[in-house]
Amino acid sequence: MARKPASKKPKTKKRSGGGGFGLSLALAAAALLIGGGLGLYYGDALTGRQALVTESPAIAAPSPTAPSTSASTGIALPQTAAPLQPAPAPEALQPAAPQPPEPQIASLPPQETIPEPSASDPPWQRNAVPVPNSAGSPRIAIVIDDMGIDRKRSQRALALKVPVTFAYLPYAPGVADQVRKAHAAGHEILVHLPMEPSSDSIDPGPNAMLSALPPEVLAERLAWNLSQFDGFVGVNNHMGSRFTSNAAVMQPVLEELRRRGLLFLDSRTAPNTVGYRMARDLGMPALQRDVFLDNTDSHDEVAKRLAETEQHASKYGQAIAIGHPRDATLDMLELWIEDVQARGFVLVPLTALLKPVAPPATAGLPIR
Repeated sequence: MARKPASKKPKTKKRSGGGGFGLSLALAAAALLIGGGLGLYYGDALTGRQALVTESPAIAAPSPTAPSTSASTGIALPQTAAPLQPAPAPEALQPAAPQPPEPQIASLPPQETIPEPSASDPPWQRNAVPVPNSAGSPRIAIVIDDMGIDRKRSQRALALKVPVTFAYLPYAPGVADQVRKAHAAGHEILVHLPMEPSSDSIDPGPNAMLSALPPEVLAERLAWNLSQFDGFVGVNNHMGSRFTSNAAVMQPVLEELRRRGLLFLDSRTAPNTVGYRMARDLGMPALQRDVFLDNTDSHDEVAKRLAETEQHASKYGQAIAIGHPRDATLDMLELWIEDVQARGFVLVPLTALLKPVAPPATAGLPIR
């Protein structure tokens, strides 16, 4: 049975004005010190653009300075960043055609909660982190990708004071031990499955799923990636803009994930991805991301995207935001978490946005 994280009862403070996206003055003052601010962007009209994922190149750390502290909040705001560890090369962006956000399918009713897991449950339920009743409040799931390579920042992410879903790269050094620590801290786990990007010059990592490989090799690689650690609820794609757009290679992968009782989160790294739609048609639990937090690695960008996440959750009842273990992302999440809960949002693990779905009526459903 998955460990239950210590739950923090949301405050009953009503949402502030400006459409529910204004931050408290204390938090805004703290945010201004580190990035020009959350307070500057919350309440502004946003474009609704949902950027595609990018694995940005390592960004040079700023010159070391003494930590600053907000007098109004007492939050230490570190200005020194340790050098980033080597990471896979960035995947080139492909501009997506504007499209209205699609509400997630298979969401829980507002006051329903995931039942206590049993040994007979599929892994997406058995390894889920239980959550308290959200009482109809809008829910937000934060997913942190690329966990495990940058061990210092991955460890820092575990200290976030709400259930977070962490997607670990299977080839990260010591990944099984890192995952055990994440479980102990009360977080859910995904396998961040490396998949083929659109550019041939970019390496998604060892044992990546490549569309030109024969089926038996793809099956071997999938099995290897799913065997590097235990306790995960499902899979999301690392890169994969080419692979997730190819129905012929995606179908056997999703069928194997369904057979294993795993969920699939489509990171939507390409505008023509078939992952979420195919998984849903196959009758397996499936979700797709709504917002990327940090395509641009800056406090200002993360602040804008957090505001966008709140807007989506307010409109549709729930939202999924994906970020990375970077200093700017973690700085802003640490500031935002308590404030957003005080304004009536509930932060939940990914599986809280799912309920069991019916199996398909026939095998090999056509892709619509």
